[in-house]
Amino acid sequence: MNTKDIYDKITNIIIEMLENHKETNFSQSWFNISGDSVFAKNIVSNHVYNGINQLMLNYLKKKYHFKFNRWLTFKQLSEMNGKIQKGSKAAIVVFKSAMYFDTNSEKNITKLVEHLQKSNQSIEHIKMKKVSYLKYFNVFNVSQVDNLPDDYYKVLEIEHLTEFEKDEKAELVIANSGAAIEYSPSNDAFYNWALDKIYMPERKQFVSKEAFYNVLFHEMGHWTGNSIRLDRKQNGKFGSKEYAFEELVAEINAAFLCAMLGFENKITDNVSYIDNWLAVMRNDKKFVIQASSQAQQSADFILDKSKVTELVD
Repeated sequence: MNTKDIYDKITNIIIEMLENHKETNFSQSWFNISGDSVFAKNIVSNHVYNGINQLMLNYLKKKYHFKFNRWLTFKQLSEMNGKIQKGSKAAIVVFKSAMYFDTNSEKNITKLVEHLQKSNQSIEHIKMKKVSYLKYFNVFNVSQVDNLPDDYYKVLEIEHLTEFEKDEKAELVIANSGAAIEYSPSNDAFYNWALDKIYMPERKQFVSKEAFYNVLFHEMGHWTGNSIRLDRKQNGKFGSKEYAFEELVAEINAAFLCAMLGFENKITDNVSYIDNWLAVMRNDKKFVIQASSQAQQSADFILDKSKVTELVD
């Protein structure tokens, strides 16, 4: 079997594995938090935004990793002496409005119509044309504002979840790595390259210790790629070959570490990642081999710092 055939064989096996994984039912690595994290709402009025506003605000919450899905207007925060954090950008909330014009004179009679409506008076006798349009106002996430009432920053308690028993050797690997890790009730796990920090859901949100360590080791894989460590280039956009490569390195890094610690490893349930990998693998048979090599360097880097010599009993 020549080199090309080896690349083809390994890649085809990985492709088959990923395609089969997609076709099966994925199991979540952690429990999603309910309550205000699901629906965007105005924290002052408790109004739950609807339609396109819900989609936009949830997208921005995820994009900027806001801890809360609580929003308020500039007027509302100003009335409570809230202070917008430097560099914060407002989001917009849109709503339908209307203007009214007299059918004969084409005069704008909006104020008259609104007055009659507010007074619960009939407007049926008025011959008019209604022109609908969209209006918007700015809102800020609670995470962008300081000096609000303490209750606005209160994190909902996660109920009915218990923290799993920690694995001594895995904890040594994590602690001795020196990686900065922040745990908080959330639905996201990610590594922030600029801040050189890993953000994780709380431990008790995870369905098992294997799921927790698998996710954390994935993010630690990204952590090793920082320019002050193994210096992997991080200029790929989502969907690109470079982006797929880095995600695969992190995933295989997690698989290596979990195997060395004697944990069962689960492939990611992120379908977009898998589709991205599959698209690249079909055109580049060296892709998975090169990613595995980088992942091995990543795992070795973490283990060298851990000072744990024998991992699997």
